[in-house]
Amino acid sequence: MRADWSEGATKKKQVGIWDMTMLSKITNDAINDNLKQRFHNGDIYTYISNVLISVNPFKDLGIYTPQVLKSYENKNRMELPPHVYAVAEGAFRNMIAYNESQCVIISGESGAGKTEAAKKIMEYIAAVSSGSSSSIVEIKEMVLATNPLLESFGCAKTLRNNNSSRHGKYLEIQFNAGGEPVGAVITNYLLEKGRVVGQIRNERNFHIFYQFAKAASQKYRDSYGISGPESYLYTSAAGCLDVPNIDDVKDYADTLKAMDVIGITATEQDEIHRMLATILWLGNVQFVENNEGNSEVKDADVTNFIAYMLEVAPEMVNKALVSRTMETSRGGRRGSVYEVPLNLAQAQSTRDGLAKAIYDRLFDWIVARVNKAMQARAEAKHAIGVLDIYGFEIFEQNSFEQLCINYVNEKLQQIFIELTLKSEQEEYVRERIKWEPIDYFNNKVVCDLIEAKRPPGVFAAMNDACATAHADPKAADQSLSQRLGACSHSKHFELYDGNFTVKHYAGDVTYAIPGMTDKNKDQLLRDHLELCKSSGSQFLQGLFPEDLAQDSKKRPPTASDRIKQSANELVAKLMQSQPSYIRTIKPNENKSPSEFHDQRVLHQVKYLGLCENIRVRRAGFAYRQTFDKFVERFYLLSARTSYAGDFIWTGDSKSACVQILKDTDIASDGWQMGTTKVFIRQPEIIWGLESQRERYWHNMAHRIQAAWRRHMAFKNRKAATIQRAWRSKRQAFELVKFREKGDELLGGKKERRTFSICSLRVFNGDYLGVNSRGKQTRGHLVREAAGIGSEPALFSSRIETLVPRAMRSAIPMPRQLVVTRDHICIVEERVVEGLLQHMLSSKAPVSSVRDLAMSPYQDGWTVVHLESQPDLVINCEFKTELLTWLHSLSQGRIRMQVNSTITYNNKNMKQTQLKFVKNEGAKRTSFVKKTVQICSGLPAGTRSKTARDRPRGNAGGAPRQQQQQQRVQPAGAATRVNGNNAHGYPQQQQQQQWSQPVAAPRPGDGGGAQGGAAAVSGGRPPMPPAPPPPPAAAPQHPRHKALFDFADTNGGMLSLEAGRIYTILERNDTGWWLGSFNGAEGWVPSNYLSPEPEPEERARQSPAAPVLPRPPAMRNGSAARNGSGGAAAANEERNSMAQLAAALTSRSPNGGTPHQSANAPPRPAVNRYAQEDSDEEEAWE
Repeated sequence: MRADWSEGATKKKQVGIWDMTMLSKITNDAINDNLKQRFHNGDIYTYISNVLISVNPFKDLGIYTPQVLKSYENKNRMELPPHVYAVAEGAFRNMIAYNESQCVIISGESGAGKTEAAKKIMEYIAAVSSGSSSSIVEIKEMVLATNPLLESFGCAKTLRNNNSSRHGKYLEIQFNAGGEPVGAVITNYLLEKGRVVGQIRNERNFHIFYQFAKAASQKYRDSYGISGPESYLYTSAAGCLDVPNIDDVKDYADTLKAMDVIGITATEQDEIHRMLATILWLGNVQFVENNEGNSEVKDADVTNFIAYMLEVAPEMVNKALVSRTMETSRGGRRGSVYEVPLNLAQAQSTRDGLAKAIYDRLFDWIVARVNKAMQARAEAKHAIGVLDIYGFEIFEQNSFEQLCINYVNEKLQQIFIELTLKSEQEEYVRERIKWEPIDYFNNKVVCDLIEAKRPPGVFAAMNDACATAHADPKAADQSLSQRLGACSHSKHFELYDGNFTVKHYAGDVTYAIPGMTDKNKDQLLRDHLELCKSSGSQFLQGLFPEDLAQDSKKRPPTASDRIKQSANELVAKLMQSQPSYIRTIKPNENKSPSEFHDQRVLHQVKYLGLCENIRVRRAGFAYRQTFDKFVERFYLLSARTSYAGDFIWTGDSKSACVQILKDTDIASDGWQMGTTKVFIRQPEIIWGLESQRERYWHNMAHRIQAAWRRHMAFKNRKAATIQRAWRSKRQAFELVKFREKGDELLGGKKERRTFSICSLRVFNGDYLGVNSRGKQTRGHLVREAAGIGSEPALFSSRIETLVPRAMRSAIPMPRQLVVTRDHICIVEERVVEGLLQHMLSSKAPVSSVRDLAMSPYQDGWTVVHLESQPDLVINCEFKTELLTWLHSLSQGRIRMQVNSTITYNNKNMKQTQLKFVKNEGAKRTSFVKKTVQICSGLPAGTRSKTARDRPRGNAGGAPRQQQQQQRVQPAGAATRVNGNNAHGYPQQQQQQQWSQPVAAPRPGDGGGAQGGAAAVSGGRPPMPPAPPPPPAAAPQHPRHKALFDFADTNGGMLSLEAGRIYTILERNDTGWWLGSFNGAEGWVPSNYLSPEPEPEERARQSPAAPVLPRPPAMRNGSAARNGSGGAAAANEERNSMAQLAAALTSRSPNGGTPHQSANAPPRPAVNRYAQEDSDEEEAWE
């Protein structure tokens, strides 16, 4: 066992307490403050032990991605932050581990996010459940498809929620013994069918009506007469046709797709849409009063079309809407049958009753059809149920629907209290832990107030009122008001002025008595049943399976009877499963993702009983964990259980827990040991253990860091050297590719100059320093004159351009050329009143360049042909680089033309010719009267030489040891890197150096006679060994004054301050010297120091001036006279040329390249390729 010190490194930082059983204060305000902190941090989930509290964020937080879902798989609830996926994972794993059915109870008020939580639960279970057979995959797809289908038919927009569930749904996913889903069953509860015929202002009907009216196919529009939702009373009366963040057209497509997935056939879909259209047209039936005061249909065409839709005779529709068949009974026997005409109000109520009956039966058919499609494919052993039911509702006007909804929520709250307390008690008994019970509000008294028969509750009073005064709704309401007086014995009930108030767990709700008895009867009229049974549509007949001939004297069940029975069946089913709880909270009424209304949330915290839930959890112990898990987390806190991060305890886990608690000085009354778990009483104790654990890691990290810093101080210097070497090489390769591109563009059409193909030739680009940051430089003046602002200069150089003269031919004049991504600028220098000024001579966009014309000879004259303006005739030493840049900027559009006679447009847009003549007597290029004379250059096919062209070893195949002896190196340069001694590794690459006085070697530097012998060229006779230095004389080091300031940017360097004197410990011909100041050592650029040492050093040494190498011919001759072989001479010639180039380069300013990295500046006054060799040797060291 080893603790994971990196845990939480990738987790989001949590704000507040994520398990509120650990709150130090158990009050509603403390809970509210904790939820508020987490809500504003984007943490919408919080635990109360195994209960998940979810606050609706009203926005997408990106926490439901497949990656997040995968992270919760096979994880313990406390391993990751609270999440709905953790609840689903716990339910699924518990079902498999304990072979027990599970249920997830989601409760909360409307708009708190219950439906979304249920969808995420089903998504997770479908994703993590095993099984890949076709039937199992089909069941998973069907389970997910039920969401959009039932949302369309069962959800609607209310004032409090844009997607409010107007029905209850309990979905059970059935699993076989292997944990594979084999089927599913949906149980539907109390559809709010009254919403079909009427809604309050700014609410909507069920979603499916708006989806159908907006996105119906042309087939349905033609067959069923469908138009927009504004055309129908049932969808437009409330004044809300569209909802923000709801796309009815897209949702309709998802609904049709869900029907296909579930297996609803095309014929069945046509019948479903026919019923929806019938309901919409029923709402458009209007009534007028006839001479007798009875109602009649205003527009018979509407009822005729409805008859066509129902496949019945029009007379039957008209009769069913404006009259009612009444039957009298005498002594229990059937009596006379009368046809009673209806007034306007009764006719409208009858019309609405038919529409509600059709939709209610249609919804039940859809649920039954879904259950048939998801019927178990194999034997189901266990199930996971997800309850998504309407939330607690309190409106200004509350009626029978709100009473039923709140009654079901009371039953769910009762289950929550009983199962929470029950499970807590069972765990303490199982673990043999002593605890003190706590008082809490048990809402069973409220449930009895509504559903009890003795004494009679609210539902019983309604049923009695309906039975005694069924003919007159107003008389029935008056009877109900009288019978409700029997409920006044309860302190949770109040009756006054035609209303009554029930004190629910979520708050006091006042219900209006008028209309309650009529809604409670909820009986299908015989006329409506006869109408539907006589239809020619088998589908419509199937929606009403009742037998017309049946004559039962038993009172049919009322709506309250059915909801009571459904609620009790649901409770019984939930009690048979192991529950998990999700309590949802709505933070504000404005659906805002940033608002958190304290009073609104505080009210929900109170009626959800969160404070009591925490108290029950804390009544015994706030924290509990299995022995193994506790030891795994806290074994580091005891010296008896851990050593250097390893677990060393040899006893059992229980004794290890006891040892850890004793060693951390936890009082014995603060914890108890159960049979499988350790119980911690106060949350402060577990906080203290966590604090000690964090402090342990901090102390260990501090000790490791102390050693690590010492190691990294050395390692970083080496890493920086390696990085510089690699960056330099990489940039060099890019420059080489850029040069090779120029060779390809020339295409063997133009003779080359020796300088052009020199391996030391680098395409620096900005030769005038236009990109320099200094404001007092010449480059800055050129930039200002060119007017390019902050646009970087890709190429700048001194050129000559043809300048026209009055009455005379044009002559070449010096100018400055600047090329940016968009423009070509030519800047002129003039002396005005003794001051040098820069002025823009010409400026042309790059897009106007047609091509570049050059001669086939080695001259630098180039004609830039432009569109609609005079061409540019320039003489540029870096013509190949200019061509390459323009070709790159134009993405290959600009090409090169080669001709000995070039035609161009002069200042007056007249064509003029520039001729090129080869003259071997011309030592340099001459321009006379538009004729350029030039001698022959290198062959046109000659390509540029690169560092890769240089031979890596001795041409004659000499042994490696002999090659190393032929290199010219200063003493100590090859054996010391960054002030550290070398380890004797052989050098892997040649260095370009020249002769220079050798400083006396320091002890341990590997200098002395052997170093001197190694530095002697192979082409010269060996020098006699130098006499050893006097033993008493200490090595002396020159001291040089800094001329400029220099800052250390990469590490391993020594910063310089102008005017200070620094000791030079070692001189390296790469241009970097090892300096020392006040005990600090580092590399410094030699050209930032005075070339002459300070006076006190001059008397101690007499160095010779640097000697440039002899020309190759003289060296070869000397080598021949000394009898050296051809290989040695060739090697010496290469070294001499490299030394000469490096010496010349060190005298010229070094400009940055367009590809140069800001983190690795070229060393001052050092050729790039020489720098590469030096960097690579340092990297090898």
